[in-house]
Amino acid sequence: MNNFLKKVASTIEKFNMANKSERLLVCLSGGADSVTLLLCLYELGYDVCACHVNHHLRGEESDRDQHFCEKLCEKLGVELKVFHADVVGYCKEHSVSTEEGARKLRYDFFDSIGADKICTAHSLSDCLETAIFNLARGTGLKGICGIPPVRGNIIRPLINCTRQEIEDFLKERGQDFVTDSTNLTDDYTRNKIRHLVVPRLAELNSSLFGSYSMTADRLRTDSDYLESQGLEAFEKAVLPKGYDALCLRQLHESVRRRAIMHILEKEGLTVSHDSIEDIDRLILDVGKANVKGGVFAVCSKGVLSFVKGEMLENSTIRSVNVSGEGVYQFGNREIEFKFYPFDGKIANVHKKFANCCLDYDKIKGEIVVENRREGEKIRLVNRDFDSDVRKLVNKSFRLEDRSSAVILKDSQGVVFVEGSGAAERVKIDSETVKILAFTIK
Repeated sequence: MNNFLKKVASTIEKFNMANKSERLLVCLSGGADSVTLLLCLYELGYDVCACHVNHHLRGEESDRDQHFCEKLCEKLGVELKVFHADVVGYCKEHSVSTEEGARKLRYDFFDSIGADKICTAHSLSDCLETAIFNLARGTGLKGICGIPPVRGNIIRPLINCTRQEIEDFLKERGQDFVTDSTNLTDDYTRNKIRHLVVPRLAELNSSLFGSYSMTADRLRTDSDYLESQGLEAFEKAVLPKGYDALCLRQLHESVRRRAIMHILEKEGLTVSHDSIEDIDRLILDVGKANVKGGVFAVCSKGVLSFVKGEMLENSTIRSVNVSGEGVYQFGNREIEFKFYPFDGKIANVHKKFANCCLDYDKIKGEIVVENRREGEKIRLVNRDFDSDVRKLVNKSFRLEDRSSAVILKDSQGVVFVEGSGAAERVKIDSETVKILAFTIK
């Protein structure tokens, strides 16, 4: 057994990837990495089969790759399954990128075959490039670790081997492979990292890959420990109708954020930097945050819970009738109403009252001050369309201030939205006699 095979065997053992009784599915593209993976597992005596996905994205080149894989597997006596993917159609139907769509179709196919383990040919070079890519975009500890050696039933036996070592292994055996022409250009971010960034780093440190491998191992160990602590904290924080915010508040930030990730996953919400930040702020204080469409996270009385926006809005509805001039209290806002005769100079009116003025005689019934309600519309001055009141408020106010936004209504609907202005039907014009002016504090 040569040194390269020993390295692959050692990696499989180190990460407890597989045993000889399991059937291993090799994801075979025909490139150097996947051909090496197939040969190594075959020579190490594992029960292997292979699969190839023809994405039909590179014309004759895609068909060339398929034929190469068929001949290689026939030569080795390895069973090969071929899948033809309509990537373009899938991406159009699901509105995803070509890369994302192709990956989804590939893994769906891999899962359908039913092997014990799925083997992908990611190398140490891929791992370093991924870490650099994640670092450039912004990442946490997991991102710097690059590609994990094992994820569920997916294993990566070449994760400690560089691309150069892989090509040397094939050259030694006289084994050819196919090359994806898109990997030769710098049109894609990952290719730029591979062709431009990594070579410069290697000039700074000739042992770049060995140094990164050692660093990644240490970081994975730290990450695994923090993940276990986060899961344990999450499980302790679960309550019948929410999560124990007081318990979470006492945790170290790194553990608390990992517990928050489990909370978001349990609630079926997107795990992102922003959503974790929002929940973390709530746990350390109180309040609410919009985490997805109409779903709000609410932290009150030591409990973090998740409610639909409509429920939250309805629970905070306030209504104040305006019976005449004077100062009215609306939550934490103060509104003063006054009547003025109109002198015919519209520009002066708006300048003096900062657009907080209506034609009193056009108001139908009593004026009511309320916060926003679902489905309300307003046609603002000089607009020929109706606007959704909720959207106007959302645009003008921060999340924590929206419930206190002042909305004026009469018997026919909304006549004024704070931050957006008055309705067309109550605007001041040349026929106006009496003005209702108001100031909001």
